[in-house]
Order: sequence, then C-alpha cells, then structure tokens
Amino acid sequence: MIRKLGGVGAALALVLALAAADAPNPNPNPKAKDNGRDAEIGRSTRVPYRLTETNHFLVRVRLNGKGPFNFLVDSGAPALYIATETAAKIGLKASKDDFWTPLKSLEIEGGARLEDLKARVEDPFQLVGMNALGLPGASIDGILGFTILARFRLEIDPTDDRMTWTRLDFKPADPPVPNKEDRDRAPLEFQLMNALGPVAKGLAFIIGKQPAEERSPRGFLGLEWTEPEGGGLEIVRALPDSPAAKAGAKAGDRLAKINGEPVDDAKTARALLAEVRPGDSVGLTVRDKTGAERTLTFPAGEGL
Repeated sequence: MIRKLGGVGAALALVLALAAADAPNPNPNPKAKDNGRDAEIGRSTRVPYRLTETNHFLVRVRLNGKGPFNFLVDSGAPALYIATETAAKIGLKASKDDFWTPLKSLEIEGGARLEDLKARVEDPFQLVGMNALGLPGASIDGILGFTILARFRLEIDPTDDRMTWTRLDFKPADPPVPNKEDRDRAPLEFQLMNALGPVAKGLAFIIGKQPAEERSPRGFLGLEWTEPEGGGLEIVRALPDSPAAKAGAKAGDRLAKINGEPVDDAKTARALLAEVRPGDSVGLTVRDKTGAERTLTFPAGEGL
C-alpha cells in the first residue's frame, strides 16, 4: 500500500532528483584504487528505512563505530547535524573554535560508509520539537543533510522498505560558515523557528509525549542480493569478513531456503530474517551455478 508522503516532501523531491534513469551498479569500480579514487564509488547498497508516523524517512547509522542511531533523511538541511545528546553518547565534543566538528566515520545500515566528515553538533528545532512530542514514534538523533546525501544517487520507492544508495564520484562543498558575530546574531526568522523547540516541549508537558519504539539490533548476515528475470534470489556479493562470507556464501549462488523455509523472492527473505537477532543461528541453503546445493549454518552478527 502506498502511503501519503508529507513532512519531507519538498526535500524528497530534491533527493529524487539525484536519481538517474539507468540501473545502479551493485559492484564497486574495480579500477577505483588504481585511479586513486574511493573504492566505494559506483557501489550500490540497499538501505532499510522507516517511514514514521509523521511521514519522515529515518535510517539507522553508526557514528565513529557507535550506535545505532536514527537519522532523518532531509536534503533540505545543508549538512550533517548530530544532536548534542547523541554526540555526548559517543564522546564527540563540539569544537569551541571551529563551526564544524570532525567525524571519523559514518556507517549507514545496508553497507554504505563515509569517512573523515564534518558535522555540526547542534539541536535544530525539528529534532527538539518532534522529539519533545514523540511525534515520529521514534527518537531522532540527527539529520543527514545535503553534504551527505549529495554523495549518493538515491532511489526511493514508497512501496518498498529499502532505498537504493549508489555512491557517486562527487564531493559537495561545505556550506558557508557564518562568522562569529553572525553566529550570535541569527536572523529573526531563524530565531523564531528555533523558538518552536521550547514551545513543543511545553506542549509535550501538557498533552504528554507519545511513546517511542524500543530499539533492538538486527541480525547481520552481510549479503547483497538481486531478483533475476528468471525468478528467485541471486547473491550479488557477500560483504568481506561478514558472517555469510565466512560461512562460504559466494556471488552467483542462488538462495533456496532460509532456516529450512523456501525462498522465492526478496520479500519472503526479508520476512524470514526480520526477527533474526545477533547470535541467532541462521541456516542458508544455496545452489551454485552447477545446481549443487549446500547449507551454510552460522551465527548472525550484529547489524544496525
């Protein structure tokens, strides 16, 4: 069922404008390192997302290897914003002298990864207001803005529970940094918008905060797959050092069963794996190109 899109509708339009008509390449460019480019360029990942009660897109991320945290996908935001409470949880201290705070790594659920980034540790009114009222049904820990999203070609299908993010050979410029005087003398419009945060906190005290969903880590296999024209599921690749790769899963294998249950498409596979938690035993029955069948049994790792 297609749900009505709101909240970030305008921002989504800009994100969708980044999508190209051609199908994404599921493999990284093998010549990237030889050309001095990032090996991730050209690689596509399937990123699980949640459409909240307020029709905002949330994805889960790790910051400097810690998390998971819920981040809003919003190309209307100029940069990467990390809430002050979230920064405190990972020991990230905002720079006193610089507008930006360095971030070593950002991992997006599904396999996308960026390194050596600049983030703004701040509490934008969107986060303060919505978190105070509990409107999304999940706490929001930060915002993935244009400086992050513009590095990818994003394809979003509201009837699918995953986006496709393809890494581009493009690094956007940092937004202009206001001088110190202007930082303390924000425009009236911005002051009024930021005032919405405390107003929302007051409303939350009066009407009560909506309960947020409990977070639980997903079981991680480390597989990327596709649905070929002939039907079924074909493994595109097993992520290096992932549980599935260590168990012997290989690109080109056809996925036949998960824990003994037949698998015909991606929807069935996701349903069978939805309740898998870190440490749970997973049995994958696969067929190689010759039709030979084998079962790989291994414990799921910890995902986002």
